[in-house]
Amino acid sequence: PTRQRHHGEAGVAVHRAAEGERIPLTEEAPIAAPIATLRATTAHRGPITAWQRALISLLLVTLIGLSWSSVLEQTADRRLSATLERALVTAAIARGLNGVISVAQGTELAIQPIGIGVTITVGEILDPLNDLVERFSWLALVASASLGTQLLLTEIFTEPLISVVVSSVLGLYLIILWWPRELPGATVLMRLTALVILVRFLFTIVSLTVGGIDAWVLEARQQSAMLELTSAREEIEALRSQPPSVEAGVEADESSIRQRFESLLDDGRQLLNLEAQLSVLERRVERSVAQILELTVLFLVQTLLVPLFAFWLSIAAFRWFWGWILG
Repeated sequence: PTRQRHHGEAGVAVHRAAEGERIPLTEEAPIAAPIATLRATTAHRGPITAWQRALISLLLVTLIGLSWSSVLEQTADRRLSATLERALVTAAIARGLNGVISVAQGTELAIQPIGIGVTITVGEILDPLNDLVERFSWLALVASASLGTQLLLTEIFTEPLISVVVSSVLGLYLIILWWPRELPGATVLMRLTALVILVRFLFTIVSLTVGGIDAWVLEARQQSAMLELTSAREEIEALRSQPPSVEAGVEADESSIRQRFESLLDDGRQLLNLEAQLSVLERRVERSVAQILELTVLFLVQTLLVPLFAFWLSIAAFRWFWGWILG
C-alpha cells in the first residue's frame, strides 16, 4: 500500500509539473518531485512550424538555384585567379632575383688610385639577401600551389553532376518537409541535406573569403613589395654590368703635371662614386630583405590562416543557422 501511494503521488507530480506548476518537496514524495521537474524541463521540442517550413523551403530553393547558376563560383574564380597570378609573378621575380644575385656574387670591382690596388667583392653584400630570396622562392611556389588547389576544388564542385546530386537531395527533403505526416528516415535525410549543402558550398565560401581579403587588404602591400624586388634586381644588374676595374696611375713620362693631377682627381671621383653605389646597394639589400619578410607574412596569411579561418567560420555559422531554423 505504501508503494502504491508513492506511485500515485508521483503520477500527480508528473501531471502538475507538465502543467507548469511548481512542485514542493515533501516528505511524502521526496523522489517523485525532482524527477517530474527534470522531465518537464527536458521535454522534446515541438514539430516544425509553418513559417519554419517556409523559411527552409526558400533557403533550399535558393541554394539549388545558386548551385546551377554558379554565380558565387564565378566571382570566387575571378578573384582567386587574380590572386594566383600575382603569386606566380612574385615567384618568378624571386627566381629572377636569385639568379641575378648568384651571378653578381662573383663580380669584383677593382680600383687602382695612384697605383694602389683595391678590390671589392659584391657577393659579401648580397650573400644574406641571396639566402633569403632562395628560401622565399620556394615559399612562393608552395603558396601558388595552395591557391591553385583551392581554385581547382571550387571548379570541381561546379560540375553538372554535383548540381544534380544537390538538387535531388534537397528536392527530396522538400517533399518530406511538407508531407502531411512524419515519414521514417526524415532525420537521416535532414542530416544528409545539411552535409550536401556544406560540402557543395564550403570551398566556394573559402575561395570568396580568400579573394575578398586579398583584394581588400593584401593586394596593395603585395604590389608594393613586388615593385621593390623588381627595382632591386635592376640595380644589381646595373652594378654587374659596370666595368670590372678602374685603373689609374702615372701615365707616360711625357705627360704633363696638369694631366697627372686631372687623372688623380678623376680617380678620386670614381672611387667616391663607387663607394656611394655600394652604400646605395647596402640600403637596397636591407629594404629588399624587409620586403621579402613582409611577402612571407602575406603568403602565410593568404594561403594558411585565412583559409583555415574561413573553413572554421563557415562550419560554425552553418551549424548555428541550421540549429536556429530547426530550434
